Amino acid sequence: MPIFEYRCEECGHRFDAFFRQAEDADVERLECAKCGSGRVKKMFSVIGIGGMDKGTTSGGCSTRST
Repeated sequence: MPIFEYRCEECGHRFDAFFRQAEDADVERLECAKCGSGRVKKMFSVIGIGGMDKGTTSGGCSTRST
């Protein structure tokens, strides 16, 4: 289930929206939960990946001996 972050262009409130399919995020009309404005913009979100070993680079296999 895709999650997208939005920002209201009227009041600046940031919120998340959940969709069944990623394509629905482009066609469904959203309103700000804080002020009710329909002027919301999809934000660029960064995906965090956890659990990486500090000895590795870019998440690849480590070449160091243990």
